[in-house]
Amino acid sequence: MAGLLRLGTRKSLLAIAQSSWVAREVERLNPGVRVELVGIETRGDVILDKPLSQIEGKEFFTAELDHALLDGSVDFTVHSMKDLSIDRPSAFVLAAVPERELAHDVILFHETVTERIRSGLPVRIGTSSPRRLTLVPEFLKSALPRFGLDSDPTVQFIEIRGNVNTRLSRVHEPEGHERKLDGVVLAFAGLERLAQDTTASIELRRLLRNTRMMVLPLKTCPSAPAQGALAIEARSDRADVIACIERLHHPGTLEAVRAERGILEEWGGGCHQKLGASRMPSGVLFIKGVKPDGTRVDETRGSPRPQETDFVRIEAGDVFDFELKPTGPQEKALLDHESPVFIAHSRAFDHLDCPDALRTAGRRIWVSGTQSWFKLARQGLWIEGSLDGQGFESMGPFIRKALLDFEDKDFTFLSHTQSPPGPGTVLLPTYSHRFREVPRTFIEKDRLYWSSGLPFQELWSRVGPDVFKGKIHACGPGRTAQLIKEKLAEIGMEPVILSVE
Repeated sequence: MAGLLRLGTRKSLLAIAQSSWVAREVERLNPGVRVELVGIETRGDVILDKPLSQIEGKEFFTAELDHALLDGSVDFTVHSMKDLSIDRPSAFVLAAVPERELAHDVILFHETVTERIRSGLPVRIGTSSPRRLTLVPEFLKSALPRFGLDSDPTVQFIEIRGNVNTRLSRVHEPEGHERKLDGVVLAFAGLERLAQDTTASIELRRLLRNTRMMVLPLKTCPSAPAQGALAIEARSDRADVIACIERLHHPGTLEAVRAERGILEEWGGGCHQKLGASRMPSGVLFIKGVKPDGTRVDETRGSPRPQETDFVRIEAGDVFDFELKPTGPQEKALLDHESPVFIAHSRAFDHLDCPDALRTAGRRIWVSGTQSWFKLARQGLWIEGSLDGQGFESMGPFIRKALLDFEDKDFTFLSHTQSPPGPGTVLLPTYSHRFREVPRTFIEKDRLYWSSGLPFQELWSRVGPDVFKGKIHACGPGRTAQLIKEKLAEIGMEPVILSVE
């Protein structure tokens, strides 16, 4: 097919950025086709003085685009899929769902937020999402650094509306201004699409100056169903248009967002819902928040969590004693460097003999899970993000993001002396293991959950594989699962992979 296609899009900076990406992809995959953007103003873009939950009706960001598609003013439209209602007009077809961007929420803070926390002043966060207002306060109570305070930081939430750049600009207002905020909650996907757009990235980089971020874990703060995914619609009678668009389709993304949106079909709710649902690449679905009937929910589908089963946990501390490894001059130089830091376990920080090196302003620190995040925050560390309980090998998607700007930067990897350094890391071991004993639970129990691979490996070598037979072995995903799977395969067994933390 050759010719011109008209793409209907909202007029916001983000909508233009993501629609421009779709237009370029359609042109790339269909030589001879040219795509022209048609900006359309929606009701949701006009009414900015009140939260969406207080506005009657629905389809705040799609109705005007739908009209244009129906009357032929445009040939196809692009939506953020989370804005689409479950029931769409029968005249439309979902022609493609491109590969999804990261679904996480992110909070962007002005860098002066640390001084407010130290002074005991409230941290003012802007968002108008009922889901975020339900989930984020509890998370921030533990996630913000304490800086030696006896109580949790005080957080105030202020309802705001507007485009991404309008909301983000409020953290740059002068102190004392009525519009001043210390942080705003936004979708990672939207910011990443702006960062990748040649034109929009200029404005975004200006707005990111003097800010710090937190990427919220999906298990603790699951996103809106289908957040991060785009929906490309066309009229069902335009087979020629559909043939051009469907080349962008990513089946795995559609499978994931259908699972998440299935929660809305099951329990009801739409743009105003107070719960999040995020499906992980492993197929595990995290659901958390408040159902439309007011019932609180914190549910995992696809794999139970260890504490929800009768597995007995075996921790490294059940098998080993830990000994501090002194930090030499060469290792201290790594900490003085401005490279990002990954702390594999809070224990690695506990054994660091120069902890203040990681408390410097602006230091970028990531951790494996929220348990480590919360523990380190109590010790005064600003944590930028975590991997939902998985190891550094799952850091790859984040490293590649323009918003995070990790490219060509090796991580300083805090772990133990037996930890193999991963690609893109420089190992800084802070402690070593010394075998203490074979735990009684290992001998007496037959359903074991291994929190890490090292105690499994140590006991395997000491007592022999025969003792492992007749037991059911479980673990979380990642490197631990890979190690245990390889060992158990020698005796014709395989582990049960459970949701972590």
